[in-house]
Amino acid sequence: MPPQGPHLLPTEVAHHLSVVRARPGDRIRLFDGAGTEADAELTEVGRRRVTAVIGPGAAVLREPIARVELACALPKGARAEWLFEHGTEVGVAAFRPVRFARSNPSRRERRDRFERIVAAAAEQCDRSLLPAVHEEVALQDLLDDPTVPAERFLAAPGAREPLGAARSAAAILVIGPEGGFADGEVDALAAAGFLPADLGPLTLRTETAALVGAARLLAALGHSASPQDDAAASPTGSRGLSSPSANDQ
Repeated sequence: MPPQGPHLLPTEVAHHLSVVRARPGDRIRLFDGAGTEADAELTEVGRRRVTAVIGPGAAVLREPIARVELACALPKGARAEWLFEHGTEVGVAAFRPVRFARSNPSRRERRDRFERIVAAAAEQCDRSLLPAVHEEVALQDLLDDPTVPAERFLAAPGAREPLGAARSAAAILVIGPEGGFADGEVDALAAAGFLPADLGPLTLRTETAALVGAARLLAALGHSASPQDDAAASPTGSRGLSSPSANDQ
């Protein structure tokens, strides 16, 4: 979050404010995606240039108690974007795209696009922390990653146990490709501690299974409280992601 005082707001925030026809004197709320928010008063509003006087920052936490990560094969086109948007709204803490043997061909350059979608969704649903978007990796790289949470689940139709609420502070759910797992992939996941879990009797698309699974893991755990929640909405109803490197006016 930039320090108190006059600042030139990031281009993305300026564009949004021009679209909603904000005016000088309007008050908005900025957040940095890392748990800090601040009220700001607009002083200049143009199509490409918006300035504001930013007030003091305050720590805010409106996040699920459990940290749930999604490791999944990317669906095609707009359905992948839908996954990132609505996964953010559900409360996913991190997205880890994974290449399986039967994954759809993907384009690495889309990561920037996914990050913008996550940021916009976080603004819309009042997330205080911006979910992480990892680079797409091969399955074995995921299994070798020491940062993967210890509580691990694998969406597996017909598994003995249904997927329930997470039992620890962090969990990860793997969703396979629509073409199904190749020989050896389920065994490799099981050997790495991923427990097969059933999402129900219906056949779900990748993005639907991801949201259903994340919601089940987060169920019954609720969200963390913040003393600033009563004032979460800005007077104009506008909220924007403040770049840590926002320029001074």
